[in-house]
Amino acid sequence: MTSTATYALTDSVATITLDDGKVNALSPAMQHHVNEALDRAEQAAAAGEVKAVVLAGNSRVFSAGFDLSVFNSGDAAAALGMLSGGFELSIRLLSFPVPVVIAATGPAIAMGSFLLLSGDHRVGSPSSRCQANEVAIGMVLPISAIEIMRARLTRAAFSRAVSMAAVFTGPEAVAAGWLDEIVEDGNVLARAHDVAVEATGLHAIAHRASKLKARKEAIAAIQAGIDGLPAEFTAS
Repeated sequence: MTSTATYALTDSVATITLDDGKVNALSPAMQHHVNEALDRAEQAAAAGEVKAVVLAGNSRVFSAGFDLSVFNSGDAAAALGMLSGGFELSIRLLSFPVPVVIAATGPAIAMGSFLLLSGDHRVGSPSSRCQANEVAIGMVLPISAIEIMRARLTRAAFSRAVSMAAVFTGPEAVAAGWLDEIVEDGNVLARAHDVAVEATGLHAIAHRASKLKARKEAIAAIQAGIDGLPAEFTAS
């Protein structure tokens, strides 16, 4: 099986690039490949070879979210597994042992936007559209998704994102908390790498311990949402 998440190491930075040739749907297969790449980065970090990670999309999109064909397949177990896996991936990024820089090379939609919010630093461009579009397509937001947004967005942006499927771009996305900075289209990956190189100078143990302290309540709330997905999914 061809991997949809490639791995490259430069300047002590592991760059993981999502590319399924389309919109980087976070299917079970894509999740598996991302986790494999993160396993590799984590092992290299333990050996001192990796000191930061960049997670990037392809030239078209960061990620358009979960694979809707799995939801529409009628296989409830597969859909539930995909949901759980996506939010577990968010927790993994939020608690990763080295800094994680997200390169929003294009739109970040639904689960793609929740992954975006799970990075330590997020770089986008004017075309990096950020949106939790669930209520616009007839889906109820899972608790885990709500908790990720609650932890990273301003109160006003959080309310609009949850109830109105609001779209955030450019300076508004930065002000809302979706992104940390925007650069010109085409420069997102390079800037993300530069930020990651700067972050290699951080003390890894202090970095992880500090962000785990800061995110303790949020991670617990996201995990509680994952644990409750079977009941929530059945109820919806």
